[in-house]
Amino acid sequence: MSFDCVVIGGGAAGMMAAIQCKKNNMQTVIVEHTAKLGTKILKTGNGKCNFSNTFMDKEMYQNNNADYAMNIINRFNVDDTIYFFEDLSVYKKERNGYLYPRSEMAASVALALTGKIQELDIPVYFETGVKRIDRAADEYVLRLEGAKTNTIKTKTVILACGSAASPSSGSDGSGYKLVKKLGIKVVKPLPALTALESDKKNMKLAAGVRAFGNVKIMAAGREISQDTGEIQFTDYGISGIPVFQVSRFAVRALDSGMKVEAYVDVAADIKENELVSMIKDAVATRKHQSVSESLSGIFNKKLVMMICKDIGIEGNSSASCVNDDICQKLARQMKSLCYNITGYKGNDYAQVCQGGVDVSELNGNLESVNNPGIFFAGEITDIDGRCGGYNLQWAWSSGAVAAAAAYEYCNG
Repeated sequence: MSFDCVVIGGGAAGMMAAIQCKKNNMQTVIVEHTAKLGTKILKTGNGKCNFSNTFMDKEMYQNNNADYAMNIINRFNVDDTIYFFEDLSVYKKERNGYLYPRSEMAASVALALTGKIQELDIPVYFETGVKRIDRAADEYVLRLEGAKTNTIKTKTVILACGSAASPSSGSDGSGYKLVKKLGIKVVKPLPALTALESDKKNMKLAAGVRAFGNVKIMAAGREISQDTGEIQFTDYGISGIPVFQVSRFAVRALDSGMKVEAYVDVAADIKENELVSMIKDAVATRKHQSVSESLSGIFNKKLVMMICKDIGIEGNSSASCVNDDICQKLARQMKSLCYNITGYKGNDYAQVCQGGVDVSELNGNLESVNNPGIFFAGEITDIDGRCGGYNLQWAWSSGAVAAAAAYEYCNG
């Protein structure tokens, strides 16, 4: 069989690409190695699908290719995305710039996309893998496994295979092997938007606590990233949105063999001298209680128990025994909890990957410089964004731009 475009991967970017190709009357097929389209979409935004963000800036993309990312996004921007989904009867709900479907159900986005694919009569080869892509004259031959046919021919290919993050959704990194067979450089994929592990003593005392604070990542003694928000304290280390935002830098530094530390300020909105005064007042006012009880009006009791242990006192000891020196130590520790970062949660836990197809090997249309007619979209590229809808916006934009470029290639 012969097509104008074969889209490899049926995730967010792949479905967007296939829909746009078919709208341009291109004979299009999706090759998907799982039994379902859009599985990973269902997990996004804690099941609510934060599909974009009204604040779109290159600073939201944390790789070395932020300008490249924005050049693509500006060609199919947030407004274009909103209009695209409204055309599918998916209407937006905005919360501080974060865009969700009004239903606040990720399934509504996946259903809208799969419904459009059905309406456009785009064939899908489910549970089908691509072993290799070979050039044959002015077209490509794809060698398949799992399909009724062993090969298909096409004028163009859009690789939207995803990354290695969240393999349970089908995003297992298998696309990287296919890319390497084409002679295209792949930047080492590593987890991003993930939790960090530590060997910090006493951290299990605060497991389960969520607290507003700032997390700062130091690598080889130099600050490389920081963010503020609700931090989750766990029995293995730290998690939560601000930790996710800085994790890609910690992970890359660890992979480079650097010593990595995270400094957590659980009183980021309070100056240290003000915090000292608050602690002094609390232990004086509630001196008949334990230290952790007396400070429970400022911090979570479990968090105080850990911090007390860190400075060498018991959280269950009497607040009446706390002197000015201890108040100073408590405040200092609250402003700078040190976690020695020993590892991170891997691809099973990570929301996305950093690394992937090196964009220096692509032209401005997401096309391989050395493999004309082969385009890339979504997470398989070395583009990764912060939490907040930025990775899905990259999927929509790159899928649409790759499709438009494939159409131009076929008709150029």
